[in-house]
Amino acid sequence: MKTRTTREKWFIAAFGTIVLAAYFSIAAIGNTDIYSLTRVLTGKNLGCNLQNIDLSGINKPETGLAGADLEYAVLSGANLRDSNFTGAFMRYANLSGADLQNAILRNAVLNSTNMTDVDLRGADLRGAYLVDADLTGALVTTAQLESTHTLVGATMPDGRQHK
Repeated sequence: MKTRTTREKWFIAAFGTIVLAAYFSIAAIGNTDIYSLTRVLTGKNLGCNLQNIDLSGINKPETGLAGADLEYAVLSGANLRDSNFTGAFMRYANLSGADLQNAILRNAVLNSTNMTDVDLRGADLRGAYLVDADLTGALVTTAQLESTHTLVGATMPDGRQHK
């Protein structure tokens, strides 16, 4: 086993400090999951690529899709209750009529997503991005919506536009 020089040890310690500082900076602004950290550090989503996939009507509760890239995915009418979408990238996805009860959508990117008539009762939306999302008829509480990172331009469950 090679013994590291003082300079190498210093470099490793400095790099570790930078990574921890980045993590704590992200945590300070509300993104406390590893998926957000890897996206910030690498500029990439390290989850699976499921862009454009059509899973409409699928019955797969408790599915683990944390960090997945679901851009333009079709999940309309799907039963995905209790599933984990932490840090998932779901921009332009179609979730209309999906059952997402108790799902974890923490820090997920749901910009411009069709979420009409989606069931979000008990879902964790903390830190989620819902810019221009359509939540018309969605079953979701005001407290859940207030826990999101942003709702700019979103159509709220009652049909009004969020400013």
